[in-house]
Amino acid sequence: MTKRRSSNDGQQNYTKLDNDYVRNTDKAINRKIQARKRKMRRIAFFAIVPVVIIAFLLNIISNQNETLAAKERKKDEANQHLSELKEERDSLNLKIKQLEDDEYIAKLLRKDYFLSEKGEVIFIIPDEKDKKGDIPEKKGKKDSKSEKEGKKDD
Repeated sequence: MTKRRSSNDGQQNYTKLDNDYVRNTDKAINRKIQARKRKMRRIAFFAIVPVVIIAFLLNIISNQNETLAAKERKKDEANQHLSELKEERDSLNLKIKQLEDDEYIAKLLRKDYFLSEKGEVIFIIPDEKDKKGDIPEKKGKKDSKSEKEGKKDD
């Protein structure tokens, strides 16, 4: 009941015995080879899958850090804007309190509209531009223009 197998390899010519021992050893060798293949697949799976998962998680963390940084910048800008608005509100509240005072309103009217109290005389002092002579030249030019317009009207 033994089968003869011969190798097709030209260098080695041998015949393999076909009995229970040889079959059992061949099965054991095949099992070891299959077990080694399974082991390598397992190692590859447990090496590649965690790397992929870690890469995915790192990507998520980097995206979250970017969005967090953008939101923190917006928060800082909003806080700065808020502080500016609070300062403006405080100045406006002060202005409201001042405008409720009649003396302040009178002072403001005298200053802006050149109004005077009884017995007060208002003197207009020229600005620094007037002292340099810039404005009189402009007045002279305006006068010459008005003269030209006057001649046209005649």
